[in-house]
Amino acid sequence: MSMQPADFTQLPADQQLDTLYFAGDILANRYEDENIFLLYNLRDFYVELKYNAYNSQLNQVSAFRDTGKLEPYLPYLSV
Repeated sequence: MSMQPADFTQLPADQQLDTLYFAGDILANRYEDENIFLLYNLRDFYVELKYNAYNSQLNQVSAFRDTGKLEPYLPYLSV
């Protein structure tokens, strides 16, 4: 059985990051105000990490399948 987005978000933060490091593929990064966003592909869904650029604090983890949420990354993705 493969991991679902809800399963991923229920993991403790350190396990989420380990999973991304060992099983995820980084697709793009972007900057918005004081935030850095990293986009990963994890098997059959996407994960977005939101960091504060000034203190490197992880503020948000989102896991999703909706490709509409990829729109902010389109200029940074190579096809």
